[in-house]
Amino acid sequence: MPSLRDRLASYGTKPKKPAPQPARTECYRTQERTPRGGYGLSDCLDAGLINDLSGLTVPERLPLESLLFLDTETTGLSGGAGTIAFLTGLGWFEGGDFVVEQDLMRDYPEEGAMLDRVLERVEQAELLVTFNGRTFDLPLLEGRFTMNGRRVPLTRKLHLDLLHPARAVFKLRLRRCRLSSLEEAVLGITREDDLPGAEVPKAWFDYLKTGDFTLIERILEHNVQDIKSMPLILARLMEMYRAPLEEPHQEDIFSIGRTLEKRGQTERARKCYYAADKGTVSRLARLRLAESYRRETDYAASAGIYERMLSEGQANTEVLVRLAILYEHRLNRPGEALRLTQRAMLLCGDEAELERLNRRYQRLKRKTERTDDLWD
Repeated sequence: MPSLRDRLASYGTKPKKPAPQPARTECYRTQERTPRGGYGLSDCLDAGLINDLSGLTVPERLPLESLLFLDTETTGLSGGAGTIAFLTGLGWFEGGDFVVEQDLMRDYPEEGAMLDRVLERVEQAELLVTFNGRTFDLPLLEGRFTMNGRRVPLTRKLHLDLLHPARAVFKLRLRRCRLSSLEEAVLGITREDDLPGAEVPKAWFDYLKTGDFTLIERILEHNVQDIKSMPLILARLMEMYRAPLEEPHQEDIFSIGRTLEKRGQTERARKCYYAADKGTVSRLARLRLAESYRRETDYAASAGIYERMLSEGQANTEVLVRLAILYEHRLNRPGEALRLTQRAMLLCGDEAELERLNRRYQRLKRKTERTDDLWD
């Protein structure tokens, strides 16, 4: 029996050739260079410091040239299928310079060319560095690659999102950790006549309607500053983790200690807590210290810190209860645990917590009564 191919051939039908792919329209590109020395980063980054501030495991010798700083400007700030990155800013160190390159799609047909350039630079990099890229820039770009018929798993690339280590260090002191807030409070940079990020999408759509390129120029200036600030933030964070006890703000020292403790560096963390045991964060530092000693079963040291807090007027329900638990379960001092629980009940203003304390109090009361009976 003739095959399907033979029958098709007999009918004069030929297999279709693949449709020609449309040429990619070139996007608008700018490039700016600034001296490398102004960024305060060594030729090879310290892998230990990168791990301290981010938890990332990077190569022991990570050349500065292998980093790629990335930031996008988009048609919306909430993401989603309809959001497009119309501008990508890329930064890298090359020779004696820090290079900032921007690729702008002036209209939708130029998106493919812009994405080609992003992919080219990403493939050359060992480490991507962004600010809020984990939840915004990278998933968005990955989605746009997919919409253009290409599978590029950007979110699997080794990636340092500076937003998270910056929050870990500065949120206690600054509350807000937007990039512009960090520029002013940490880097001493004040933007002049900067286009707010919330106004960027409207400016691009207005440009599409009017062709007025001055609208784009303000977006480009905003994006350039974002890229330039990222290596400065990275350098500042590495400096802080290298010598945390030299920092002027106790909130930052305490926050670094908290991160080091999460990384398993208990001794370094405790030094930070002791250094921060003053002023507004004294109570927080002492609570972390006491808890770190408790976890390592040094119950006497933990209790000693709580006792000092009580003697210096830092008593509250939390301190009293934690110390009562140590006295009851670890140091065999149920009578003192009973008295502390009673004090906690007097300070407590929450009904549910008061009920829990009352159950603890009744249990301790029975326990101490049994102990007294044994001595009679």
